[in-house]
Amino acid sequence: MPSASVPTVESIHVYPIKSCHSVELQECEVDCLGIKHDRRFMIVYAENNRFVTQRKFASLALIQPTWNEEKNTFTLSSNGRPSVTLPLQQDVNKLTKREVTLWGAKLTVYDVGNEAADWMTEFLKDHRQHDCQNNHSVDDPIKESDPISPVRLVTLDDPKKGVYNRPAHPKLNGVHSPFSDWSPISFGFSASLDDVNKGLLETGISKGNQIPMDRFRNNITISGTVAWEEDQWLVAKVGEVTMYIIQPISRCTVPGINQDTGEKDKWDGKGPTDYLKLRRRFIDEPKDGQFCCDVVPLTAGKIRVGDKVEVLERIPEEYKQGPLPATA
Repeated sequence: MPSASVPTVESIHVYPIKSCHSVELQECEVDCLGIKHDRRFMIVYAENNRFVTQRKFASLALIQPTWNEEKNTFTLSSNGRPSVTLPLQQDVNKLTKREVTLWGAKLTVYDVGNEAADWMTEFLKDHRQHDCQNNHSVDDPIKESDPISPVRLVTLDDPKKGVYNRPAHPKLNGVHSPFSDWSPISFGFSASLDDVNKGLLETGISKGNQIPMDRFRNNITISGTVAWEEDQWLVAKVGEVTMYIIQPISRCTVPGINQDTGEKDKWDGKGPTDYLKLRRRFIDEPKDGQFCCDVVPLTAGKIRVGDKVEVLERIPEEYKQGPLPATA
């Protein structure tokens, strides 16, 4: 399937802390953990070391991380609260190790310390009412009477040092995923989002609303393609970096949360996820709706907004699969 024009990098976003707000960049550097500074920090419960996300605490979208590499500072801010500044590059020799759980992975990471933990815990206490009203967790809902469990902020070390180990793909040695749900990098495609928004309006699921790409928390947005062309991409060169496109991403309920306000859509059901389950299900995960792509970098280098995207390989004809027939 030919592209509508020349595929181009439209925008770049990184998420320094898993489930918190993004930072938009004009260029980024890709290494063995994906895009530098992306999802290198994560919030976990102090009691059981399980990861914390917007599924339960939609207010996490209101935490704005920023950094200054020259000063080695990493600052957490949110309206109405004093900010806290930490080292961007942590001296892990001075930190305590933690064994945490991210989905099915057991990971050895480093606890950033009490100042960050206290700031995060107090933030969640301050936003308890907000999160009760915007909770997306069916299995773990929030009640205003429930105490807020203390949380910790953790970070990871270079996998080459032998402590952090989360291989991104069993056949691609040396590439690891940071605290992302699965792959080191994710692509989003503007033409496909346009088609999703068209479908949201046609089905009435969104009650007349459309959604921006940031709902899907992808790293690199690509314009200039035909809608859903990415289903057939296998290998692409983006700027200086060659990427292996693994699969479309199964979506949870987070796309139903406004990433600037932390508020849940006032739609019926689960919002965008409901639509994707109608139109974008694949045979490997037939119960889930899918949008954007999981991607693994094969090389290192820089990517800039405006860079051209060259499709080097497409999926061979005998292995191609499209979405299952729409259910409505």
